[in-house]
This record gives sequence, C-alpha cells and structure tokens, in this order.
Amino acid sequence: MINLCIVGTGSQARYVIEAVGVSNNFTISGIVDLEDSKRIGKDINGYKIKCLLDDVENYFPPSQGHIIVAYGDNKKKKEVVEYLERLGYSFASIIHPSAYIAKYVAMGKGCIVNPNVTILPNAKIGNHVIIHSGSVIEHDNDIGDYVNVAPGVSTGGNVKVGEGTYLYTGAIVIPKINIGKWAVVGAGAVIREDINNHETIVGVPGRSIKH
Repeated sequence: MINLCIVGTGSQARYVIEAVGVSNNFTISGIVDLEDSKRIGKDINGYKIKCLLDDVENYFPPSQGHIIVAYGDNKKKKEVVEYLERLGYSFASIIHPSAYIAKYVAMGKGCIVNPNVTILPNAKIGNHVIIHSGSVIEHDNDIGDYVNVAPGVSTGGNVKVGEGTYLYTGAIVIPKINIGKWAVVGAGAVIREDINNHETIVGVPGRSIKH
C-alpha cells in the first residue's frame, strides 16, 4: 500500500477518495487545502484536512509517498503541480476499477480516471488529466497535459486535444479533429472542425464565441 496525500478539497478530491476506497492500492494520509485555513481539521468523506499547501512539506514530506492534485481549475492546477514538482514530490494516477483502459494506452502521472470511463487502444493521455464518468476516449487520441474531460464526452479516433483544454459535459468530437491549447468546448457541442488555441466553441454544430 502506497501513502497518498490529496491536494484539494472539492469534488475531485471526493472522486479520488471513492476510487481509492474500492481499489485498495493506496492509503490516504490526509488532505491539503489550497485556500482556507478555517477548513483545517474538517472532514471530507472520512478524511481530515490537515494543512494548507504552504505547509505540505511539514505534514507530508516528499519521501513519505505520492501526492495527487485534485482541483478543477486547470490553470491553478498547473501552478500547484509545478510548485510541488519543485519540492520533489512524486505524483500518483488514480483510476477507478470500473474504468476500461485498453492494453496499449499510455497514461501520464497525476491523472484521475472516474467510473465507467473507456479509453481505447493506442490513446495517449498526458499528465494531470481528469476524465469524468462515462466518457469515451477513442483509439489513437492524444490528450494533452491538464485537460479536463467532463462526464459523457465522446471523442472519435485520432483526435488531438491540447494542454489545459476543457471539454464540457456531453460534448462530441468527430474523428481526426485537432483542438488547441486552453480551449473550451461547451456542454453538448458537436465538434466537426479544428479549434484554435484559447477558443471557446458551443452549439450543434460547434461555433466559436470567444478567442
């Protein structure tokens, strides 16, 4: 059993707690809050918030185990990860046992994969990606670092998604589409054309509303 420290106190932290509880690969040592010292000592689904991020080395030294950043804001998440990397932490990926991950999938560090996710052969999943429940990542996808894939998203084969992009609930991406970095795909959107960096796309078919 590997000791695990969770950074973040919201829904993503609860996803990690749930997955660890049914997989038995890790022992959760506690939770680190990013924002509010008043939450220290409070309980998140059976585990205590121990400290703020700036005190993490004293509570959970890098040599003690693995850490995971469970936080929904992609840009803030990247800042926190880079801070922890400078301190020398190793990152765990947490995968719910009900997820199906094909044999020839490459997955980076610090990922969270929720229940009933399907990831098919030769997909590449970057570092610190979250894939929410019921999403399908088809064959030969290339999902960049810090991407957030909301529930029920479906990507066709050979889709590329750039760093930091957020695919909202139920979005559909047809095969061979390239989505840029730090883009946003709205809930239920159907993506039939490539998306530029920092672009926001909504609707059926998808249309740009913001750069």
